[in-house]
Amino acid sequence: MELVSTIGKYLVVGAKLTASILSIVWDTAKSGQTLPAATVVLCMQLVCELVLGLGMTQGISMDDVSQKLWYMLLSFNICINIAGYALLILLYRHSIRVIFNRKLPKLFVDSTASGGGDDFPFLKSFHVHLALLRPLEVLFRYATANFRVLPDVLVLGEVRCGTTTLCQHISELPGCHTPFCLWKHPELDHKETFYFAGHYLGYMSPDKYRMCFPLKITKWFYRKVLNRPFFTFDGSAQYLTSPTAPFLISKVYADAGLEPPVMIACVRDPVSQAVSWWRYENNAMAWGESMGLDEWNTDLRLTRAPLRILDALSPNFREKFGGMYETKKAEKVVEAISRTGYKIPDEMISWPGGQLSGIGRNGMFFTNITRYENEFQSKFRTKKRYITVLPLEDISSKHSLQCSLHFAFLPKANLVGVVPLPQLATVKIQRSSTDVSIDVPDEEEERIAIIKRNIHRNRGSALGDASKEPTEEDIDVLAEFFARDVAELEKMCKRSFSNW
Repeated sequence: MELVSTIGKYLVVGAKLTASILSIVWDTAKSGQTLPAATVVLCMQLVCELVLGLGMTQGISMDDVSQKLWYMLLSFNICINIAGYALLILLYRHSIRVIFNRKLPKLFVDSTASGGGDDFPFLKSFHVHLALLRPLEVLFRYATANFRVLPDVLVLGEVRCGTTTLCQHISELPGCHTPFCLWKHPELDHKETFYFAGHYLGYMSPDKYRMCFPLKITKWFYRKVLNRPFFTFDGSAQYLTSPTAPFLISKVYADAGLEPPVMIACVRDPVSQAVSWWRYENNAMAWGESMGLDEWNTDLRLTRAPLRILDALSPNFREKFGGMYETKKAEKVVEAISRTGYKIPDEMISWPGGQLSGIGRNGMFFTNITRYENEFQSKFRTKKRYITVLPLEDISSKHSLQCSLHFAFLPKANLVGVVPLPQLATVKIQRSSTDVSIDVPDEEEERIAIIKRNIHRNRGSALGDASKEPTEEDIDVLAEFFARDVAELEKMCKRSFSNW
């Protein structure tokens, strides 16, 4: 009797789990996700196969050609479901353990014994990842990577510096084809690939970076047949701070025998940037907890997230990961992973020490830009400046943005004319490849002044936990921390950021 009871219990649990998973699959299939849609089709095929099997016992049968075609389609769908869910599970585990830095939730908990709660704690987070991730698309693009193009424009970052607005503007330019993102998320889709941020299971092979962009035949068709402009971009905002990205990106273009792309670094008041990123990441952690991701992954990173913004600047916290941000150390890491399939260590994703280790590093714009300039000048043996610096204030002004993009795109032959000079402005070109000043009508100046004030005050959505909110004293410490780097950035750009 005890054996029968145990078997019955497991059958009930299995039935509940199957019903829950099918419900999740159906829900995500309705949202347009390819893998769940393929699963729904497979279920329908299996039902039809059952019906046909019963029909054959009654003397109903298909001809040989139809039967072969039917089984080919059924076998193909079974294969893509197996491959898709195998990759989905790997991406899910990678996301939870490395990106969210949490321990994997348990598969099953007996709610009757534990006093209530979910029977399957993993389902919440799995549902979210099934709705967001695109494993079948990743597999297809990886297989066809060699037949794809490289981006003409890279928006390197920085996070919380207007990269989303800039990429939206670029995506609306004539001839623009947006990049592939493995996350189906409105803030990320058609903007950033996350390739060199390590989201593709930590693999960053320069040869496969092309997977995130259109096919070469698409470029040929637009240019040769339709006689239209064609270009593509990547707007991964985490690249600017990444210690390894400059070496990997420069290798991509050097190995392909191509000139570097147009590279743009968005900047803003570093204090506002730090506060905005602090709030953004803490809200993201709260989102993770809402998915049932409660336990910190101490196996990967022994240090928990700092509780106050200044804790992220403390020597005790920074020194644990500081060595990984050093240029020489990063170069050695890239050299080491080149011998192991370009699989970057988990502790360096997305940045060494996790997302909040970026506090105090993201806002070092001059330092991060200089690291890129040095690497590209060394790799391509020139003294040319490669990066256009675009302050957040300029992104908010149509005139400034158009002028900045016009001059940034000029060195690339296929981008000439994509962004025309604005007609209502008098352009003053200074002796700097990264700075253009503009005379605009009084009404426009007044509007820009209002925008600038609003930008300066915009430090992100307030935190649910008020105890984590930065104080005025914290703001003063941050301002002093960034002062030297801001001064160097002003020299580089030959302009004043006094409104910061």
